[in-house]
Amino acid sequence: MNIWVICQYYPPETGAPSARISGLAKSWLERGEQVTVLTGIPNHPDGVVPPAYQNRPPYYDEVVDGVPVRRHWLYVAPNRGKFKRVFNQISFAWSVLKRNWRKSANRPDVIMASSPSFFCVGSAWLLARRHKAKFIFEVRDLWPAIFVQMGILRPGFIYKVLSALEMFLYRRADAIVTVTRSFGRQISARGIVADKLYTVFNGVSDTDYAAALAPRQSGETAKLRSKLGLSPLTKIVLYIGNHGEAQALGQIIDAARLLVKRTDVVFLFVGSGADKEKLQNYAKGVPNVQFLPPVKHAETWAYYSMADINLVCLKNIPDFDMFIPSKMFEIMAAQSCAVACLRGEGAEIMQESGSAMVVPPEAPDALAEAISTLLDDPARREKMAARGRIYVAKTFLHSLLAEQYLNLMKQLTARA
Repeated sequence: MNIWVICQYYPPETGAPSARISGLAKSWLERGEQVTVLTGIPNHPDGVVPPAYQNRPPYYDEVVDGVPVRRHWLYVAPNRGKFKRVFNQISFAWSVLKRNWRKSANRPDVIMASSPSFFCVGSAWLLARRHKAKFIFEVRDLWPAIFVQMGILRPGFIYKVLSALEMFLYRRADAIVTVTRSFGRQISARGIVADKLYTVFNGVSDTDYAAALAPRQSGETAKLRSKLGLSPLTKIVLYIGNHGEAQALGQIIDAARLLVKRTDVVFLFVGSGADKEKLQNYAKGVPNVQFLPPVKHAETWAYYSMADINLVCLKNIPDFDMFIPSKMFEIMAAQSCAVACLRGEGAEIMQESGSAMVVPPEAPDALAEAISTLLDDPARREKMAARGRIYVAKTFLHSLLAEQYLNLMKQLTARA
């Protein structure tokens, strides 16, 4: 089977979309399928093209970790602000459509597009019509409704146009794959027939699962502590990932303020994003908070392992009850315990795994109390961490998820 995967974000870019797509693509290749990833010039989230990708043609092919990748020109922009981000995504959608419109003997059997970004899903539908391929719409975020709840977009003409485009693509997809069951229920409630809706959760790649414990075994975790100037006696509470509005990371700083009298703990923020500068200003005068630059994906395992507690956070809005942050599965794979500021489906998985204490989002008092409880109980942290690693291996490895996805694709291509 020849599979085209359209996703604007792909390694060396970090984040949930690139980790998911790269993991699934590798698993499909290992099963003997033909896979090509159609993606953009790497620049997410800071709008900076890595040196290795500068001075290249606007369109070119490469192989990344064994996966054939087609790079497409796009308008380079940081992941903040409205108009530049929209143009960034529209430019990618146009580039994908333009470059891949011409028919060839090596036509795809399936074209899958993953949101975000949203506009490239329209390109995927057009290309599927052009090449007579099956079209799968992978829904990672409920656009545009989530933007209204976050205050990024107001109800009005633009919202109605985007909602109409969303429903148009739902109706024309041969299958809709959601990353949470809640998303599927929401889409079904809007009139989309249930028999074209499937759920394939996020997870962690088999390669990453195998590598996640290496920093503990090699002593890299201790070296990292030394490099960062952290005493072996200092307890570390870690947030690593995107510093955006959706994560509402101010709640962690508020919890750090409440625990400022504890001299044995430091709160580390590792990563970048649209809200990082604002968060740094908000944390001024809070001595137990430190901000560190983003690291490559392969380096994250040392940070997860170094932390006594890892944090997963989302903003306190109703639609986020349907979200399952992919960071959860990485923390479990690294055999580290967590405090999760979540509600809904993500909170249910964390509780079921036994690897986390769950508190309401944007409730700093509850977050500070949970952190203190776990910091003072190392035996409990160790048990929780072990449970998480076992749990994620049973259901959330990319090899298992890729098999589910591939069975769906085979069903679609078998239909007339």
